[in-house]
Amino acid sequence: MPNPNVLAIHDLSGFGHTSLMAVIPIMYRMGIEVATMPSALLSANTDHPGYIIQDNSDLLEKSFQHWKELKLSFDAIYTGFLGSPKQVALLLDYLPKLKKNETITLVDPVLADEGKLYSCYTWEMVEAMRSLLAISNLITPNWTEFAFLSGYQTWEAIKPEQTKERCRKLAAWGPRYIVVTSAPNSKGEFSSIVFYDADNDYYQELDCLYAPVNFPGSGDCFSAMLLAGIINGYSIINSIKGAIAFMHKAIEISIPTVVNRITGINLAAALKNDPFLFFSDKA
Repeated sequence: MPNPNVLAIHDLSGFGHTSLMAVIPIMYRMGIEVATMPSALLSANTDHPGYIIQDNSDLLEKSFQHWKELKLSFDAIYTGFLGSPKQVALLLDYLPKLKKNETITLVDPVLADEGKLYSCYTWEMVEAMRSLLAISNLITPNWTEFAFLSGYQTWEAIKPEQTKERCRKLAAWGPRYIVVTSAPNSKGEFSSIVFYDADNDYYQELDCLYAPVNFPGSGDCFSAMLLAGIINGYSIINSIKGAIAFMHKAIEISIPTVVNRITGINLAAALKNDPFLFFSDKA
């Protein structure tokens, strides 16, 4: 039986354990073949000052046309950083042609963090990214992205008690499942995961171990591990819990071993152990 495959569309940073440099090893370690399309090429991940970025829109469009001719299709599609509203429009046009009936599409709406948009974006990109939700099954925004996609311009505008209602509104744009990372817990620490299943109007908050450190690419690793769990037949809840457990261990390993934290977690060390051990039964 052939291995399942995933199409990963994200930026490719030459230096740093983020974006495609995180997604690719995680997927292969979980037994999933990867096809990639870099939305942009970077000299280093964006936490490094003076990084160089090259837009890949032309290659993206030509590759999609070629893949259509090759009649390629994928078991899952993962989208992360996109360089412009034009790239979003390309995905809206071409991704439905690369899907099977059962294809899972995860949209990680990489836009912002810690209350502000990334420097390469304007609010036009928020509107564009919101339109991409129409072809998603699952989205994994962080708390800031969740607020901006919900129509707020500050993350403080959403109160924790409003989260379920905002999930309902976002689900109306397309995704069945919403998984919000870095959501505030009862102590005000941004260390819980919010899960919403629109089909069952089911809402759950999952606690995470609070770590007073920031490793770029942690969200990429979480989303990749979550999708890898689903592709391997684990339930959405068990996949979330498995991704949380993996990230706990990865951060625990990284805190004493990573000298320059802006490069990301120590992914090589985190993947030495069998990642399937972090997942429970396929129920």
